[in-house]
Amino acid sequence: MSNKNFHIRLLPHGRQIKAKPGRSLMEALMDQSIFLRSDCGGKGVCKKCQVKIIPKKGVPEFKEACNFIVSEDISIEIPEVSMLSSHIISKAPASLPAVFRDRFIDVDEEDCYGIATDLGTTTIAIYLCNIAKGKVLSSLAVKNPQGLYGDDVMSRIGAIGQDEKNLGYLQQLVVRAIEWGIKELLAALDFKEEMISQMVTVGNPTMIHILAGVDPKSIGVSPYQPAFCEARNIRSNDLGFKINDFSIQLLPQVSGFIGGDILGAALAVDLENQPEGTLLVDLGTNGELMLKGKNKFFATSCATGPAFEGASLSCGMQAIPGAVNKVQIKDPDDLPEYTFINPLNSSRLKPSGICGTGVISAVAQFCQRSIISPDGAFSKELSKEKQYILVPKNFSANNSAVFISQKDIRSVQLGKAALITGIEFLLKEAGIKKAEKIIIAGAFGTFLDKKDMMTLGMIPAMDFIKIKVAGNSAGAGAIMVLCDKLFLKKAIQMASKITIVDLACNQDFQDVFIQELNFPSSDYRPLILETNQVTLSKT
Repeated sequence: MSNKNFHIRLLPHGRQIKAKPGRSLMEALMDQSIFLRSDCGGKGVCKKCQVKIIPKKGVPEFKEACNFIVSEDISIEIPEVSMLSSHIISKAPASLPAVFRDRFIDVDEEDCYGIATDLGTTTIAIYLCNIAKGKVLSSLAVKNPQGLYGDDVMSRIGAIGQDEKNLGYLQQLVVRAIEWGIKELLAALDFKEEMISQMVTVGNPTMIHILAGVDPKSIGVSPYQPAFCEARNIRSNDLGFKINDFSIQLLPQVSGFIGGDILGAALAVDLENQPEGTLLVDLGTNGELMLKGKNKFFATSCATGPAFEGASLSCGMQAIPGAVNKVQIKDPDDLPEYTFINPLNSSRLKPSGICGTGVISAVAQFCQRSIISPDGAFSKELSKEKQYILVPKNFSANNSAVFISQKDIRSVQLGKAALITGIEFLLKEAGIKKAEKIIIAGAFGTFLDKKDMMTLGMIPAMDFIKIKVAGNSAGAGAIMVLCDKLFLKKAIQMASKITIVDLACNQDFQDVFIQELNFPSSDYRPLILETNQVTLSKT
């Protein structure tokens, strides 16, 4: 393969950028902080990243940027609908506890500014903060562009194993994405780049290793240990940030799959002062669990899978405008009612897919209405089609039906079985018969209906009043550490008190996991009739 760089001319403005041989057009654009939509994670199926390719010779045509390998000098036009900037992902609010807020009462210090980042496998949340006042000034969240290399951390570790150059590529993808987000936040407030003095970043160990430029291969093989565990402070310029040089604080990593994100979440929910038996559940592509026991904490991680974030589903997409996020079925023989994300209440916007909360809502309704049996199989009426249509094609944005397939239901089963099995093993290790309280953290968990979770058997049956929703707690923890170094000390102390429950090495895990694949029987399910004060649209 030639080592020659190819030139890409961006029309109509004429800006010219370079593309390295063998890389996709989307990656070449990302290198220059030009981000396109990639709802399917770079698989070429969502067609949201289409651009107009104008070769030197030949006929112009639209291509998916994620799959188009640049092999010659070209000109391109990028449609507005393909740009990520108009589709920033909704992120749960970062609720800060009283133990933090009280430390900023009557503070009279000169304003200084910093960035808190929750570097998730699927989503990156970025917060612009006034450090002196302990306040969030603005925030946004974007899709993690590393999704081009796979939906989960093991896929990305595997990509690095295949070619060591991919470590640098993956690192720069998130650096450019975070930098893009910072510039967006600063521009909105008319702030200058040099006003940023520091950043705190939390994330799972693989994400943090890649950001730091450290090979995470040791996390991918037994005994699944990180290359480093200690809290680190590094310089942004050393990582490739092009805006002014500032310090980046990383929280400690507890194990290969328990990182600074769950520590940040524990800070934000003040887990230290919660009742014994309080279970913190941070839901995302990976489920991270932390339990307060007697005088110490217990933690584990379970591979809940990308279905909970909308990835890997037949019609899956991020929680962005156009995503179906709630379903209600009143009559199994009639079309369902649904809501979809439409922040501007535009009459022109139509549903184009389904996000994680939508599929959980739909499958819970399937259980309620006996559309599927406890083993997840469709009823006889749907067994031939092997799919349930939520939005007919003539009501959708892209003239394609939005549906739930039998495969999608299996993905939900795998995710929910991993989660409930992890919870059961964590409680058993701590010698606690049942959770006293459950705190659901993470953007995905925040928008879930508690009853849907219990209907599917994702969490133990308990009084709804004991289940609390905490918002993006990992991001809130990053904000706390950014604004007050006391909480960095607390995170380091907490990390030393955690007992890791290793599910991969437990011989009984697979047996329990298989048992938990089934949805609970009807006598377990809470009856769901109300619509939680949302207006549902019927096609």
